[in-house]
Amino acid sequence: MDLLEPLARLLFHRGIPEEFSRQSSQTLNALLQWAHDFYLERPPGDSKVRVLEPAAEREGWELPYALVAVATDDRPFLVDSIRMALAENGVSIELVMHPQLLAWRDQRGRLSSLLGRNQAQQGSDEALPESLMLFWVERPVTEAISNRVVSGINTALEDVDAAVSDFEPMQARAQALIKEYEHPPAAMPEEDGREVREFLEWLIDNHFTFLGYREYRVGKSDGDRVLKLDEESGLGILREQRKKGRTRSVSALEKRLKDFADTPVPLVFTKTDARSTVHRRGHMDYIGVLRYDEKGNIIGECRFVGLYTSGTYHRSAWDIPFIRGKTNAVMERSGIPADSHDGKALVNILESLPRDELFQSTVGELLDTALGVLDLEERNRTRLFVRRDHVAQFFSCLVFIPRERFNTDVRLAVQAILRDALGGAREDFTLQFGEAGMVRVHFIVRPDGPCIEDFDVGAIEERIVTAVRSWHDDLREVLIERHGERKGMELAKRFSEAMPPAYMEEVLPAIAAWDVEKIDSLGGPDDIGLSLYRPEDDGSGIVRFKVFKHDHTIPLSDAMPMLERMGLRAVSEWGPYDIRMPNGDHICIQDLDLAAAFTEDLDVSQVREPFAEAFEQIWRGRAESDGFNRLILAAHMNWRQAALLRAYCKYLIQTGVPFSQTYMEDTLTHHPLISRLLVELFEARLEPARDREKKRDRERGAKKLRTTFDALVSGEPGRVVEGAIERLAEGRVADNREAQQRVCREVLEDLLDDVSSLDEDRILRSFADIIDATIRTNAFQTNAAGRWHDYMSFKFDSARVPDLPKPRPFREIFVYSPRVEGVHLRGGRVARGGLRWSDRREDFRTEVLGLMKAQTVKNTMIVPVGAKGGFVPKQLPAGGDRAAIQIEGIACYRIFIRGLLDITDNLVRGEIVHPQEVVRHDEPDPYLVVAADKGTATFSDYANELSKECGFWLGDAFASGGSNGYDHKGMGITAKGAWESVKRHFRELGIDCQKEEHTAVGVGDMAGDVFGNGMLLSKHTRLIAAFNHLHIFIDPNPDTATAYKERQRLFKKVAGWGEYDTAKISKGGGVWDRSVKSIKLPKEAREALGVEASELAPYEIVAAIMRAQVDLVWLGGIGTYLKGSDESEEEVGDRANRLVRCNGDELRCRVVGEGANLGCTQKGRIEFALNGGYINTDFIDNSAGVDCSDHEVNIKILLNAAVDVGKLTESKRSTQLAAMTEEVGQLVLRNNYLQTQAISMMSAFTVSRLGTKAHFISWLEGRGLLDRQLEALPNQEQIEERQARGLGLTRPEIAVLLSYAKITLYPELLDSDVPEDPYLARELVDYFPTPLRDKYRGYMNDHRVWREIIATQVTNSVINRMGATFILRMQEDTSATSAEVARAFTIAREVFEAPALWESIEALDTKVDSRVQTDLLLRLWELLRHATRWFLNRPGHSLDIAEAVERYRPGVQKLVKHLQTVAVETWRGAMDEIAADLTAQGVPQKLARRIAVIDALYPSLDIVDIANTEGRPVEKVGRVYAVLGQRFGLKWLRSQIESLPVDGIWHANARGALRDDLYDRHRALTIRVLNARTEEDPDTAVDAWFTEHHLDSDRVQNMMAEIQRLPRIDYATAVVALRALELLVSETGA
Repeated sequence: MDLLEPLARLLFHRGIPEEFSRQSSQTLNALLQWAHDFYLERPPGDSKVRVLEPAAEREGWELPYALVAVATDDRPFLVDSIRMALAENGVSIELVMHPQLLAWRDQRGRLSSLLGRNQAQQGSDEALPESLMLFWVERPVTEAISNRVVSGINTALEDVDAAVSDFEPMQARAQALIKEYEHPPAAMPEEDGREVREFLEWLIDNHFTFLGYREYRVGKSDGDRVLKLDEESGLGILREQRKKGRTRSVSALEKRLKDFADTPVPLVFTKTDARSTVHRRGHMDYIGVLRYDEKGNIIGECRFVGLYTSGTYHRSAWDIPFIRGKTNAVMERSGIPADSHDGKALVNILESLPRDELFQSTVGELLDTALGVLDLEERNRTRLFVRRDHVAQFFSCLVFIPRERFNTDVRLAVQAILRDALGGAREDFTLQFGEAGMVRVHFIVRPDGPCIEDFDVGAIEERIVTAVRSWHDDLREVLIERHGERKGMELAKRFSEAMPPAYMEEVLPAIAAWDVEKIDSLGGPDDIGLSLYRPEDDGSGIVRFKVFKHDHTIPLSDAMPMLERMGLRAVSEWGPYDIRMPNGDHICIQDLDLAAAFTEDLDVSQVREPFAEAFEQIWRGRAESDGFNRLILAAHMNWRQAALLRAYCKYLIQTGVPFSQTYMEDTLTHHPLISRLLVELFEARLEPARDREKKRDRERGAKKLRTTFDALVSGEPGRVVEGAIERLAEGRVADNREAQQRVCREVLEDLLDDVSSLDEDRILRSFADIIDATIRTNAFQTNAAGRWHDYMSFKFDSARVPDLPKPRPFREIFVYSPRVEGVHLRGGRVARGGLRWSDRREDFRTEVLGLMKAQTVKNTMIVPVGAKGGFVPKQLPAGGDRAAIQIEGIACYRIFIRGLLDITDNLVRGEIVHPQEVVRHDEPDPYLVVAADKGTATFSDYANELSKECGFWLGDAFASGGSNGYDHKGMGITAKGAWESVKRHFRELGIDCQKEEHTAVGVGDMAGDVFGNGMLLSKHTRLIAAFNHLHIFIDPNPDTATAYKERQRLFKKVAGWGEYDTAKISKGGGVWDRSVKSIKLPKEAREALGVEASELAPYEIVAAIMRAQVDLVWLGGIGTYLKGSDESEEEVGDRANRLVRCNGDELRCRVVGEGANLGCTQKGRIEFALNGGYINTDFIDNSAGVDCSDHEVNIKILLNAAVDVGKLTESKRSTQLAAMTEEVGQLVLRNNYLQTQAISMMSAFTVSRLGTKAHFISWLEGRGLLDRQLEALPNQEQIEERQARGLGLTRPEIAVLLSYAKITLYPELLDSDVPEDPYLARELVDYFPTPLRDKYRGYMNDHRVWREIIATQVTNSVINRMGATFILRMQEDTSATSAEVARAFTIAREVFEAPALWESIEALDTKVDSRVQTDLLLRLWELLRHATRWFLNRPGHSLDIAEAVERYRPGVQKLVKHLQTVAVETWRGAMDEIAADLTAQGVPQKLARRIAVIDALYPSLDIVDIANTEGRPVEKVGRVYAVLGQRFGLKWLRSQIESLPVDGIWHANARGALRDDLYDRHRALTIRVLNARTEEDPDTAVDAWFTEHHLDSDRVQNMMAEIQRLPRIDYATAVVALRALELLVSETGA
């Protein structure tokens, strides 16, 4: 029968192992054949063992392994036993193949058939169960090894055979003993006998593998009683004589057994010297059952050897007979309740002890060991427990070692100590890794001879402790000493394996303990630990500084500059060290030797914590790395205090102090005592905690202050003022901050007297002064996490900041952080303006100040006065793309906004709520409104998000133009507002730019708001050229319609000139990159720009574009492009455009439209205007944006009130806002229209009334309201020069006066009762769009700025209609207040129904010559001026607007209606002549007639007043008035007085007085006539009066006739005439 196939199937029944799969099929076949041949013949009962190391040259095939083949009868323990035999001979097994077989063999043992054991079938009873084992072992296997292997396997097989064969007989012997102990000896307690029986029963119950058995009987040997072997009793592996064992003395055995009990001990437990060759390797368990006679004498022993089954080691000790008695005794003797924590722990310890110890130890030994192990649970440490076996010759040693200290080297060291101390020759050990962080090593130490009896466990343990103790142990001891047992052990455990060898070699455990604490204190992966210390016994002055950081070190290239700026110099470096924590954290330690640059005796104890904290803040970027950090060591400051002075330094630089930051750093470091005192002054003034301090707190503060300042005195140069520190300490105890500040200031002044350098004195005083000017700060606020803000903000009373550039803001907030600096300047309490992203890091305040000034004059048309803010990001990503830069810019903007809101009051349910942790030295100040500006066009939502987050009362009204506000670009509102100026300029040039073509050049591109929208406002704009920062665009002869559509396309696409379709550009035009070196211009382009050179640099082309001869220059981009001839580039700033900028007299255009801010300097505008150009100012032209924003804010405030009370939802509010977009735009543009109209009106008589304007300038200047030089207004000499040349003020200059007139009037009205006038409430209503006027009128009176709105509306109405000098002139003429003038004007406006006339006149735009319109407006202006003066000059008359309007308007209306019958013939002729002339100029007839009667209405108020007072019909009074005027020539006289030359304000005042006197005389005469002739008609009455007073009247008539014959009259003549009239009135009164 072919047996290869079944053998192969059985060998590979689990599949082909990986080892086989790598072999060739020929090799596998050869292997199978060899196994077949080996197994083919085996005599029954014999075993076969063969070792083969196949080699190709010998066997013809080869394997990478050697083979050990074993064939034998199948029985238990075979594989394990053969494994042990191979291992004993040092042979490593790679693979075992062990099929269990059923084999049929013939008598010779030759195999005839083969099946697997699981394939048994009928007839299998004749088969023999066999075991074929094929071991694959490592090569090489030498012949010697092979022989030992074969011998060892045979021995093992014999022992297996013996043990298996005698297994049942051995169990039977145990059963016999059970039976025997049913009647124990009399000397043995019954329970002990029962315990023996139960133990043996437990043993038989599969808890013990019986391997051998023998019996011993007591006999004599050399006079001693000994246990002798019964040679016939052996079973199992002990049945052979070669395993006799040694004779044991009974007396010696009894002596040792007495340690267990006073009564006979029936059971003996120990370990054999011999190792088991069966089942599992190890010393076999020895169980001796002693036999006693009735007297308790040992008479024999039944000895079992074998192995406890695995169940024994997993069962509870309380489940094992005999052992359970010991464990119960241990628990009882311990005195520890079993249900207590320690009791449960003790039970667990007993359960976990080696079972051999439980079997072999006495109760006392177990108790000592268990209690010792229990003590280890409190504190992990090295312990030794030694037990000398009571029967055999060995020591059992339990060694407990902390796991973090255990390794193979430690185990070998301990083993060597035990060997030496206990005389060991051989040692076995087992390991157990406990859950409590301890390793238990159980050593069995076997001497060659008897065990020594004299050994000191304590001494051995000390040797082990010393051997085991490591650097880690010393560290642990330090940690325990410093942190207590629990925390110290926890730290020691965590760091046991973390420290690298180099660290342990170089760092003492005492220092390492500090390091451990630092590392333990680290938080997340970004955390950092720092430690400044001085090495012990180091007198070199060196200090050391450690940095602890996750994952990597701080580059020295970063650290060194930081340390040097803190006043330390690096000497050397230790490490760095890599600490690998068990949780995977990687901590790096850098250790630097440092030397202080300014002292050799640095008191590390005082500066350690502040220094470490400062270094971390600097490294994290929360504090800047500069010389201010020297103050941390030099002046004992913390990083916040140093940052405070740094922030003030940054602010001082922005104000223009002439000192560099470095010089200020050096000065403060040079005077540490004064520097520290500046901080104390700041804290005394602004630290909120001081308001909460109790006396003991102040005393502690004084003590701390004294300690700090005492430490600084020795290093202070010069004389220290005697008692200064004590005075400071005493002042610190004062119970109010004012007293504390006063003492600080006094001491500071004394110390400053000792500062020898004038510059240093000035610097130090500047810091003190701005601290005094600080009225709020967030320096003491923390965030939600309790950490200081990464920024500081300071609110200043600008009036108190010394040497501040003009104009001085009302208030300003400076925000400082390492990432950003910014400033917000406000012109008043209610102020608004945009926040811009500035790129002028060195002087952004200068930029913002200029913008605030422009905003102040721009804001004269809106409720808030001017404000402006700007911020400069300081850490923009180097080489970052646009997105990265934008992200950082937004982050900086948010910081800036937070800094502003942090110190701004809030409104909650109408009540002021002050910011937390802010000391206030000013009045409540809740109005803070911002807007978009350059670089922040899309940032409003971020600001409003923060506003809502902070619960700020304005919500999303805080920043206008956000997603829930008006989109300025979408509305085109800024450009449209500026275009109102452009349209007016062109109208005054006789051009309708909306219908007539006009040429233009511009700054900007179609992607921009102002430029893009502006260049789409007229389809007739022919854009010749434009440029932005990237490209130059030239279209020499554009097709107007095509170019317009292309611009429109770019605007919608938000695209620059680079995307202009060049196919649509006229010949010679194109788009060029400004970055190229030069550009060749075609002829057509050169002609369009008026240049001759064919090749120009880009900047030269840009300059040519600015100078091009076109109709319009449209400024819609960033930069200043126009200056005055006498202005230097340094004065202008904006260095980026210095090469392209031109002077005002170089512009060849006719009109300049300033859609962008700062496109021109004021001197440049004036120069251009003096040369005939039409231009206003940027604050006039582009004011629509801010006006729109103001409307948005105030509308939101109104609607938010409705939202707050649940009358309106947020979504409906947003819908309402959107629906009003068009009307809001109309309201805004109306303001632009009126302002430009006002400038035109003032320009019309700028020459004739120049003196009045000069007086106004002087008046403003004299009150400190205006800086003539700053505003580029002419001085007196220049004014006189202009008068001589027949010139007046230019439009830009008039614009300034217009704004200052509003700036002056507005606060005066606000401080008056004008806003409370019921009649003016309509101004509040009319401010808002129509849909809100009725529905939300109830909320308007509660609007936060309702008074400001009314004051603004009235201000604009008065100044826009009456001009800049009107209020002052009225005040000077009448001694009235500005509020009274405003009331009087309003009455006059309403009485004469001026709004309707204005509307009719303005409707004539582009229909009549603009000069005609101006003439119409000026006629009405004269009437209103006269009427205002009239109302102010009526003593005792009320200026109640409603009452006055009701009193006078009906009479004026009736007078106008009957004017044809009232007026005398000459008047009617004059009116007809005027009307005809106006009609001829295109004025509609109705309007012409209405304007024509204005001249006749000057006396109308007198006429109506007389009618009301005298109770006469107004028509009769008017007729009498007219006839008297004609008879005496009073109308002619008035015209002559109006024509008197005015050379200065006094002439103007004199002329006005004459005019008023004339009206008074005319009025008085009228009353005389009416009172004298009450019944007659007007004409008859006048005739009769003349007849009655013919002498007096004739005299006056004759004089007036004589005066009329003069070529002209002068002031004296007019006075004489008025005197004559006065006499006439007097003489006819009787």
